[in-house]
Amino acid sequence: MYKSVDEIDFSKLPQSFVLKTNHDSGGVVLVKDKVAFLKDSKSFSEAMDKLTQHLNTNFYTLYREWHYKDIEPRIFVEEMLLETNANGEAKVPSDYKIHCFGKTKYIQVDTDRFVEHTRSIFDENWNVMPFSLCYPQSTTPPSKPLNFMTMLTIATGLSMPFAMLRVDLYNIQGKIIAGELTFTHGGGTEKFTPNEWDRKLGGLWKLS
Repeated sequence: MYKSVDEIDFSKLPQSFVLKTNHDSGGVVLVKDKVAFLKDSKSFSEAMDKLTQHLNTNFYTLYREWHYKDIEPRIFVEEMLLETNANGEAKVPSDYKIHCFGKTKYIQVDTDRFVEHTRSIFDENWNVMPFSLCYPQSTTPPSKPLNFMTMLTIATGLSMPFAMLRVDLYNIQGKIIAGELTFTHGGGTEKFTPNEWDRKLGGLWKLS
C-alpha cells in the first residue's frame, strides 16, 4: 500500500500488474508490460498524474457516498487478470456485476472495458432485459457461464445482510474470482434507457 506515487518501488513489482486506489471508482492503471510502461515517459507520467488526482478526490464530497467518507486514500497493487478471446489474444476479463436486493434481480456483464465497452443486462434466468445502463447493450450478448448458479449463490450469500449490494465477480476459465462489493452503483447517477427502469429498479430498494 502506498500513500503517494513517489512511494511505488517498481523494481519489486511483477512484469504485469494493476495499480488501484482504494477509496473511489476509476482509479485504475493497467500495466501489461512493466518494461514498456517505464520506458514510455508520456504514458507513465499520465498514469502517475491520474493516480495522484484520484488520491486527492473524496468520493463522499462528490456523491455523498458515506462509506467512502473516512477512508485514508492509498494505492495498492493487484495481480493482472486476463482471459483469452476467440482469437487467442489476452484481454481484460468480462466483469459480472450481480445486483442484489435480498436476492439477485439483474446481472450486468461489462465486456471489453477500456476498449469498446459494452454492457449486457440479464435477469436471474439469463434473459436479456429491455434496458441499457450508461453503456450500450452488446449486439452479441455473452453466453451464460456454466457455473452461473454458483455465482448467484455466492452473490446472494454476500448480499443477505444488506438492502442492496452489487457483487462483482470474474469467471476465468471456470474459476470464480471476487472483484468488489458496491453499495451505491455508479454513485447513483448512471442513466437508464428507457428511464422508466430507474423507477422500477429503484423500487426494489426497501430501506427500513
